[in-house]
Amino acid sequence: MLLQQLGHLLKQAAEHRVRLPVWLQGEPAALLNLTKQLLAQFTPQQCWWLGSEVPEQCTPLQQAKAHQLLGTECDWLIINACNGFNGDQIAAASGALKAGGLWLLLTPPTDSWLAQPNPQHQPLLSYPLTPPAGAQGFTAFWLKTLRQANLLHAQLTADRDVQILHHPIFPPLAVVTSCNPPFKTAEQETAVTAIVKVVTGHRRRPLVLTADRGCGKSSALGLAAAQLAKLGKQRILITAPSQVQASVAIAHFASQVHQLRQRALQYIAIDQLLADLPAADLILVDEAAALPAPQLQRLVDHYSRLVFASTEHGYEGTGRGFQLRFQPYLAQQCPDWRQLRLTEPIRYQQQDPLEQLIRHSFLLKLDLPEPEYDSTQALVLKHYQHHDWLAEPAKLQQVFALLSFAHYQTQVKDLLVLLENAAISVYTLEQNSQLLGCVLLSSEGELNPELTEQIYQGKRRVQGHLLAQSLAFHLAEPELASAKLARIMRIAIVPGLQQQGMGSQLLHLVSRELATDGYHYIGSSFGATPTLLDFWQRNGFQPIRLGQQLDKASAEPSVLVCKALQGDADRVSRLSQHFSQQLYLELCEYPSDLEPALLLTLIRPSQRMLSPAELQQLSLFALGQRPYELVATLLVYWFNQYRIQLDPLATAIFIARCWQKQPWSLIAKRFQLTGKAAIIKLMQQNVAKHH
Repeated sequence: MLLQQLGHLLKQAAEHRVRLPVWLQGEPAALLNLTKQLLAQFTPQQCWWLGSEVPEQCTPLQQAKAHQLLGTECDWLIINACNGFNGDQIAAASGALKAGGLWLLLTPPTDSWLAQPNPQHQPLLSYPLTPPAGAQGFTAFWLKTLRQANLLHAQLTADRDVQILHHPIFPPLAVVTSCNPPFKTAEQETAVTAIVKVVTGHRRRPLVLTADRGCGKSSALGLAAAQLAKLGKQRILITAPSQVQASVAIAHFASQVHQLRQRALQYIAIDQLLADLPAADLILVDEAAALPAPQLQRLVDHYSRLVFASTEHGYEGTGRGFQLRFQPYLAQQCPDWRQLRLTEPIRYQQQDPLEQLIRHSFLLKLDLPEPEYDSTQALVLKHYQHHDWLAEPAKLQQVFALLSFAHYQTQVKDLLVLLENAAISVYTLEQNSQLLGCVLLSSEGELNPELTEQIYQGKRRVQGHLLAQSLAFHLAEPELASAKLARIMRIAIVPGLQQQGMGSQLLHLVSRELATDGYHYIGSSFGATPTLLDFWQRNGFQPIRLGQQLDKASAEPSVLVCKALQGDADRVSRLSQHFSQQLYLELCEYPSDLEPALLLTLIRPSQRMLSPAELQQLSLFALGQRPYELVATLLVYWFNQYRIQLDPLATAIFIARCWQKQPWSLIAKRFQLTGKAAIIKLMQQNVAKHH
């Protein structure tokens, strides 16, 4: 019965250009037997399997591969959720399923499923938590979505019969606009024409190509590169977060050009591209939103012919950083930039039932309503914990939408954490039940002395205690990891209400609430910029640590800030002062291109008054009558005294040489000066001006 019906439905799905979602419930052993029968009957060519008990006909998907599936395809995707499931992987893999393909979810009966924990989500939990029963986590949330979804829902009865509970309804056949080969849609053909025009038209008119996944933007990059190669362009470079994510474009390029022209398109890693800045007819950036905004900005500064392609939503975890952080800069530097959005899917039609199911299951595409704010009415602080969201699905959608819009790293797993991790909670700022802002908070610390000592010695690390572990290990204060700590993971205010002091007000209310609840210290870690650091310092948080590696997503170093709620405020001040001194002495161990304004904020160098004889030496240096080498140390003391009074270029150069001890060649390259003599001349001019 099921075999016959499934064959009929798969045929219909192929005709309507959609995927067929099927949810089978039953005892695990019986489900596996039935699944093997289906595999034997239909023999799919490429069948992917998520979960345990992988049949030999299927390809198991390892966790590391889940986020490398962009552009790849499969005919069937089977998810065995009987012993747990990885929600992040499901969201990632589902986008690769072709039209006419089967998406098969195997789960125990509802009561059994809700009674069991999900061990595959253990990495999302803070130490020492263990996965909650399904009724307390994402499983219960997902069940509600599955019950309302447009899918085939069936269950195996005790006598191995199949009972159909819900039939899918296929959307109308989509009208496909005519286009010329090799294009799949008229939109894609338009996109290729626009990409080619970036090279053949006026300079400084970059193109931003956006689309939901599956609309053919990556293949459009490759097809456009092929057209340009045929026009004689030989230096087209493509970059992406990884070479895998550029492979679709490269494959489409290779399919369209003669072997002699294959080298016209070359992949180059973003770090190498920015280090070498090679000459190019065109730079293509695929999955641009997954690259740090500062890196994209540097491309705009150097190259005049650029195309940025980006997925608007999906498991890539890009949030809205591309729109919020990069596009305003692009508009400032290149007022004539163009944006083109692809909306017509290629792999399946727009009303595809599986796409709708995945979007609703993982809140992948949400609108953020603009609240009607009245400054004369009171604001309310509310606290939501993981078990509250099932009763507040609308508020969960609002919070997750705000986090996605406001933060460039929001991912599917952040939703799973909200629903499963009891140590993670959300404080919201509301007015008339409208969301104005929110804080995502991690409860940390309260670790036993034996564990804190092991962390201090570098023998242990525990999940979900970033602030506690930094205090114990990096700052050598293990006893502070035993205190009750709170870490703000994200803070977000609705875009239309920003720059009105609402973020500070939210921080104040949350801090007061946490102090009442017995928390000793509150902290946060974020990509350090002068503006962000100023916000936290104005709210009483002091910097206590700077990461020595740049964050891959923001290209910024992470700074850790801390504030005493009812703990020892003097201790935090001492930690901050020690950090400032240590950073000053060890600055050469940090990345060379740290923002000078950031370093001026973090470093408070000790002052040493120069004697009359030393001032005379500097006067002679300013006149060109003393070599740099004889006054190098005096210049450090002089700059420490006058650092706030210099112009930005001079400040950056003095920091690079006097604080960071960078070689002359690197400074000349960074600031586009001819060499050592030009740098020294600039120093002499500033000493003369301020001496």
